[in-house]
Amino acid sequence: MSPLGGPLLASARARLAIAGAAILLLWIAVLWASLSEPTRKAAQHNTAPEVHALRLVVASGQAAPGGGSFNRFDVSSQPIVAPVNSRGQIAFYASVARAKASEGIFLATASRITKAAAVGDAVPGGGVLSEFARHPLPALNDAGKIAFGASVAGARATEGIFLFADDRLKAIALSGADAPGVQNGTFVEFDAPVMNNRDEIAFVGTVRRGRDTLQVLYLYSGGVLRKLVAGGDPAPRGGSFDRFGLPVINNKGVVAFPAVLDRGAVLGGIFLAGTRDLHLLVGAGEIGPGGMMLVRFSERVAIDDQDNVAFVAHLGSGGSSEAVLVANASGLTQLAIVGENAPGGGRFAAFGPWPNFGPNASVAFVAAIDAGPGTLGIYVGTQGAIRRVTMVGDRLANGGAVPAFALNSVTSVGSRGGLTFATMANPESGQNGIYYYGPPGS
Repeated sequence: MSPLGGPLLASARARLAIAGAAILLLWIAVLWASLSEPTRKAAQHNTAPEVHALRLVVASGQAAPGGGSFNRFDVSSQPIVAPVNSRGQIAFYASVARAKASEGIFLATASRITKAAAVGDAVPGGGVLSEFARHPLPALNDAGKIAFGASVAGARATEGIFLFADDRLKAIALSGADAPGVQNGTFVEFDAPVMNNRDEIAFVGTVRRGRDTLQVLYLYSGGVLRKLVAGGDPAPRGGSFDRFGLPVINNKGVVAFPAVLDRGAVLGGIFLAGTRDLHLLVGAGEIGPGGMMLVRFSERVAIDDQDNVAFVAHLGSGGSSEAVLVANASGLTQLAIVGENAPGGGRFAAFGPWPNFGPNASVAFVAAIDAGPGTLGIYVGTQGAIRRVTMVGDRLANGGAVPAFALNSVTSVGSRGGLTFATMANPESGQNGIYYYGPPGS
């Protein structure tokens, strides 16, 4: 890890109590009351607490849309991200065995799985999608739209950022095209994109300018692609931007991103941009809530609609300890730290690549556990109110157990509190899979 490293109805009794009312009015009252009863019961039903359940979304060996069967949901040691939205839809990358299209991006609902994009699909303007392995991190919003990066063959472009919406594919940025905001700049390649419910997309692109290349953070909004900040641009507290981690964006258009600085008063930090003025939120070298120095940050952070930013930080001399922190305009809050007792047993030993926000400012994260009932677990909550959601070895409704989590698994959370996680091969079944825990999908 580098320095980056959610008119008043009267009752039947009230109507019948109207003294001297005409018979017609009496019957109207009775009819009104009888019609209002289903509505009252429905309202009571709607306010009942939702029942959360754990279920398998997709597994290796399962039939894939268009033929063949799902094989794997990971690429080497890259984090596995399967974003879930408020409707319980889940987007994921998968390789496919015994099929013409060897890999693609898919969308799962409670009843079926559909293809969003796959190898061989035509790219607007020419060429076809040829690979997803470099960018197996799709982004999903509450409308079911998916943003992703992919390689391209048979065209001038070799790579691009794409939006799948209304069963159509749209190119947001393509390699070889002019890079907005960079004079004489041309897109070369891209990192994985992120997206909000306003269909705004943020991503980092590598741009060639003459013989040099630089990283540039872009925002696509209202049909226009614009530069937010580029390598070499001055940083808010001195020095200049050098390299960027993966950005995140909330539904107000605020973009948060980790960055490494060159010749600055701090080596790096977490910054805010987009609909907020560019500024440093927290920098390397600051002292955390527990009194230890923040040395390095996770390469990706999380942001909610109140501009709270959650991240994993390495603390202390040489970054020997780890903690899950939340930063905002009021300062830093510590949610969990290595060595402290974990809810449900054991002690936190390490944390996953990055956390994610759930509803009501709750944070979800994956953690390794020492001396506990299992080796890895998923936890969610706020300061002083963290709970364990599931752990490797937990029993499932079908009598099975939760398999080992996939390497570098990241739990994703929707605005209704549903979350996903990936597992690696189960020795008993030989399956890799993606699981969902939360309210039933709509």
